[in-house]
Amino acid sequence: MAYGIAVEQAGEVDLYRFGRSKQIFRGPKPDLGNPYISFIGGSEPFGKFVLEPYPKLVENRIGTTCVNLGTPGAGPGFFLKDPVVLETCSRASRCIVQVMDVAPLSNRMYEVYPRRNMRLRCVSGVLRSLYPQVDFSGFRYVSAMIRKLKTVDCDAYQVVLAEQRAAWLARMLELMQDIETAKTLLWIKPEGGSGLDQSVTEEMIGVLASHVDNTITVSIAVPDSGGKGLTGFRKDTGWMTRAAHAKIAAVVSEELQALQPQKRPA
Repeated sequence: MAYGIAVEQAGEVDLYRFGRSKQIFRGPKPDLGNPYISFIGGSEPFGKFVLEPYPKLVENRIGTTCVNLGTPGAGPGFFLKDPVVLETCSRASRCIVQVMDVAPLSNRMYEVYPRRNMRLRCVSGVLRSLYPQVDFSGFRYVSAMIRKLKTVDCDAYQVVLAEQRAAWLARMLELMQDIETAKTLLWIKPEGGSGLDQSVTEEMIGVLASHVDNTITVSIAVPDSGGKGLTGFRKDTGWMTRAAHAKIAAVVSEELQALQPQKRPA
């Protein structure tokens, strides 16, 4: 089923519902009759600002169907809540799991909606006690709340960040366990830009590395003009240009081709 969503550079893209899943994903709808590779993650694999996001570019390069299950603003909890998506990932020959942001995920500080992880559902008494000067009633999105918390008290925000990271690591480990196929962890790491935060650390990636088959890190430069003001979800990944998608696709394709068994000479 095509819905159509206006995006820069791409005009309209098709969206569809996948099987019994209630989620909507970017088309074209894939044919799963042949071996395929699944991609899960947030706004980055979805590719809001490009005609062909990196999962499609990988498909073009290696000639294997690539199923793009990326969802804007999704955290690991989004995929854990959908058994159809998890089954689709597990049936793939390999699942490429993007390192998602720590913010769109329920934790002891706040709760998000299961299918709209960027939407704030409620905040806890612990968070209110950390920020008694903040009126939380006006926040609809996690990213806007986080921006405010950083501005009001950066020291108190370190407590929030620690909780975000702990919850994220636990859910990511659970996700790795629930996907029953070969797994590649893909860290799209933004570098540069003014005031750009790194919510995921090398240590966190190291913990996950022992639960996947391999890891890929692709550094993407965020120019100062693109980095200014990019907080929260980094403005829904406006820094993910066509060149960035092409770079990611090239690195992932090379890694996938290296993992393929070599044919014996006749």
